[in-house]
Amino acid sequence: MKIIDTYSNFLKQIKKKLDIKNAYLHEPYIFNDDIANVKKAIKEKQLSTYGKYTNLFEKKLKKYVGTKNLICLVNGTSALHLAIKTLGIEKKDEVFVSPLTYISTVNAIKYCNAEPHFYDVDRNNLSINLKKFSAYLKKNTKIRKNKCLNIKTGRQIKALIVTHVNGLSCELDKLITICKKNKLLLIEDSAEALGCKFKNKHLGTFGDAGVLSFNGNKIITTGGGGALIFKQKKYIKKAFHLSNNSKIIKKFDVFHDTIGYNYRLPSINSALGIAQLNKINLFINMKKKLHLYYSNIFKNTEIKLLKPSENLKSNYWLNTIIVSNKNIKKKLILFSKQRNFNVRPIWKPINLFKHFKKNPKMNLDDTTYIYERALSLPSSVFLAKKLK
Repeated sequence: MKIIDTYSNFLKQIKKKLDIKNAYLHEPYIFNDDIANVKKAIKEKQLSTYGKYTNLFEKKLKKYVGTKNLICLVNGTSALHLAIKTLGIEKKDEVFVSPLTYISTVNAIKYCNAEPHFYDVDRNNLSINLKKFSAYLKKNTKIRKNKCLNIKTGRQIKALIVTHVNGLSCELDKLITICKKNKLLLIEDSAEALGCKFKNKHLGTFGDAGVLSFNGNKIITTGGGGALIFKQKKYIKKAFHLSNNSKIIKKFDVFHDTIGYNYRLPSINSALGIAQLNKINLFINMKKKLHLYYSNIFKNTEIKLLKPSENLKSNYWLNTIIVSNKNIKKKLILFSKQRNFNVRPIWKPINLFKHFKKNPKMNLDDTTYIYERALSLPSSVFLAKKLK
C-alpha cells in the first residue's frame, strides 16, 4: 500500500541518515555536568527534601517559567492531585478532562473523589476541541448562582483540565474566555510542555493552576519529579503546607493540622534538574531540528506530521504522525519495531476503561479518530545531534 511504501522509505532514510541501531521514543540526554552536580549533592549530603538544591531548582524554574508561585514535587501526578485539592474540588464535583491523556490526569480527579467529564479533542493539536466544546456547554450546562451545573446530573462542574500533548496546545486565549464565561477553573496539565510558550507566555502559567513533569522521558529530567504552579500566592502556600505532611513546628513540638502528603522533591533529584535546565534551550533547538527533518520527509505524503500553531513556540517533545487509513496503524507499529524504531501509539481513550465507561462525556468522534490513527515517533535529543 502507498502509506506503507511512504513509511518504509522514511525508515530507510532515517536509519541511514542517523546511523543508529535502535531508536527509542525519548531518552534522557545526560552530560558530564549533570553527573558532576549529582555527585556534588551526594558529597555534600544534600539528598533529602530538606537539602538546599530543591530551593535552588525552584528559584531557577520560577525565573525560566515566569512565575513567583511554584513548588517542586515528586512527580507530575502529585502536582495534579494538589492542584485539584487546593482549588477546592471535592466529592460530587465534576471536572472536564480529555480522554486522550495519561491516566494520572484522570486519576488525580478521582483522588479527590470528584468525577471526570470527558470532552473531545482537536485533530490538529490533540488538545480540546474548542468549537465542539462551546456548543456542548450551551446544550448541556446552565449557570446558576455563579456555578456551572450539569443539566443531566445536577452536579457542579468546577474546573477544566487541558492537557498540552506532546508539546502542542490549543488557542489558550480562547479557552480562557470560555472558562471565564462558564465559571470554570482552568488547570493546565503541562507535563509535556516545559519550554513551550503560547504568545510568548509559558504554558502552565495561563490557568488557575498548572503542572510540569521532569520524569525520565521528559525534555529535562530529575529522574522523577514535577512542579506545581498557581496564579494566586495563597494557593501555593496551602499546597506547600499539604506537600510537607501539613507539618507545623512550635518550639520543641511538631504537629500536623490536617491530612498531608509527603510530596516534596528530594534535593538529589533537584541537583540533576538544575544542570539539565541549563541546557533546555539547546535541547529545544535540537528537537526542532529533528522535527523539521521529519516534516520534510512527510511533506506531500499520506502521512500527516502534527505541527504547532503559529502562536505556539513548541518544545517539540514528541513528533506525532496521523495516518489516513486507520487499518494501517498496527502494521506500522510492527513494521517499526522489527527495525528497532520504537514508535508509540497514542493513549487508549480513558473513557473506554471499564471503571470510566459510565462517566459523563460529549461526543468523542475526534478522540476516536486520533486514537485509531496517531503514532508518536522517536524524538530524543541525541537523534537530532546525529543530523548533519
